[in-house]
Amino acid sequence: MNPNPNMENLPETGQPGTDEASAADRRVDRARRLRRRSAAVTVTVLSVVAVLLVNLLFSYLGYAHIWQVDETRARYLKDKRGLYTASEPFLDLFRNSAVPAVDTVNAERAARGEDRLTVNVIFCADRDKIYASNLSRYVLYSVLDLREHFPDYVTVSFVDIAHNPSAVQKYKATSSTSLYETNVIFEFGTEFRVYALNRFFVTNENSTTPWAYNGEMDISSAILAVTRAESPIACFTTNHGENTDSCRSLRELVARAGYIVQDIDLERDEIPADCRLLITYDPQTDFRGYTNNGGSGVSEIDRLDKFLDNAFSFLLFVDDETPTMPVLEEYLEEWGIRICRVQNSESGKRDNYHIRDTVQRLDTDGYTVLGNYVTSGLGSSVTKDMRNVAYPAKVVFPHATSVTRSDSYRTTYVSSDEASDGKPYSYEGYYRNGVSRRLSNLFTTYPTASAEVFGAQYEIATEQNLFRLMTLTSEERTVQETNYMTKDDRSFVGVCASTEFASDALLDSAVYGNADVLLSLLRSMGRELVPVKTLEFKGFKKYEIDAEKSGLTSDRKVGITVAFTLIPAVLCAGAGIAVSVRRKYR
Repeated sequence: MNPNPNMENLPETGQPGTDEASAADRRVDRARRLRRRSAAVTVTVLSVVAVLLVNLLFSYLGYAHIWQVDETRARYLKDKRGLYTASEPFLDLFRNSAVPAVDTVNAERAARGEDRLTVNVIFCADRDKIYASNLSRYVLYSVLDLREHFPDYVTVSFVDIAHNPSAVQKYKATSSTSLYETNVIFEFGTEFRVYALNRFFVTNENSTTPWAYNGEMDISSAILAVTRAESPIACFTTNHGENTDSCRSLRELVARAGYIVQDIDLERDEIPADCRLLITYDPQTDFRGYTNNGGSGVSEIDRLDKFLDNAFSFLLFVDDETPTMPVLEEYLEEWGIRICRVQNSESGKRDNYHIRDTVQRLDTDGYTVLGNYVTSGLGSSVTKDMRNVAYPAKVVFPHATSVTRSDSYRTTYVSSDEASDGKPYSYEGYYRNGVSRRLSNLFTTYPTASAEVFGAQYEIATEQNLFRLMTLTSEERTVQETNYMTKDDRSFVGVCASTEFASDALLDSAVYGNADVLLSLLRSMGRELVPVKTLEFKGFKKYEIDAEKSGLTSDRKVGITVAFTLIPAVLCAGAGIAVSVRRKYR
């Protein structure tokens, strides 16, 4: 008799019914665990994907300059402007000066059925490379901030010139002109300016490390230059026996610099109203003055003087065979320029200096000399970009004479200033009757040179007395045009003591730097609008921890680093072990 009637219908252990139930339970348990593992893997994958998507989203927002915070604003509590954020004066200058100029040009283009123009800022490298550079990033953010405020007026583009050098070919004056990944190009229509990266920063004397960012000033200057630029005319004089047939490349170079090239007979023709530059190349006869006007009553010197009074420029090329021109040379003396000549006391004949250098030369006889870059003073700013490379291009002066200062100019010594990159220099100056002029050197000979007259050595150069091969005299005027800008009215008279300096062979050469020198000189002699100096530079400030004041010794720094490294790892490991143990013995 069964003592427990409730148990009589239950299957005994080991019977088929018990095995099937156990197998079913195991299958259910495996399915449950599989679902949990799949859910865990799915959650993990989705979390990783979500993190990546969020990271990409924030990267895009920052990359597109849509969502960014300038953490350097705290450094400038006075006006809340950061290193990466455009200041209000910078934006006001663009709004009140560049915008009306762009609107005026586009209104004229619209009337002709032409497309609208914008100020295009071109960086000569891939965008990632610009972002990666500590210095170029400052310029990029300034331009992007400007574009954000004026999207209809400013565009930004990137050209990888390392892989696509032909894309910037039109911004080169000649085929030998070099552009680098650090260059920034400002373009508006047919006008453009090419700036080197170091131009946007301030450095100390004898140092190339920048300590302040001055980009807003230089960006404004470039934009105002291209938006306010006219189509100026450069006139080559033709009525003094000029050798116009041998200066084809010079005329092409002037045209590439943005000028419309024309010829002019100063005695018969009026100087065009849009003319900004007169060029006299290798004259063989004198200019007409009041005493030698041939009865025409026209003084070319008077026309030249009135032309320069309008803040325009004159460029003269002479050499060791240039004849005496008393009228023109008397006028050049007023600009501090005297062509070096010696008169024979017996015959009364004059002979120019013939510069010879048997060391710094290209030919065997030493009459094709190499120019020595002047590295301080106002004239050095013309060749600054050319010298800011590891190996500056050689500049050649074949069959050169020399020029010196006139007696009315006095030497002034300057300890340092911004124009000379903080280096001491000297210049010859003249001030009388409200007229202030400065004579500066661009190129001299080396100390190994000498000057010959009448076939014999006459003078030897020294470190303190080098022969001048290229000079630039400036007469400066500053006129307030608006509340936001000044018009830098400057007249220039430049003299090159070698006509073959501008020969077709040298200007077309990809080896020598003659073409780049003339391009820089033409740009320097051009009259451009520059901002009023209210756009202050932004200094780089350091926020380093003072170990003595904070008590953070080297040992404490190591201890803190180890603690912050190990504590999170130990906590995570402990939490993992606890979870594993609980699951195992649950």
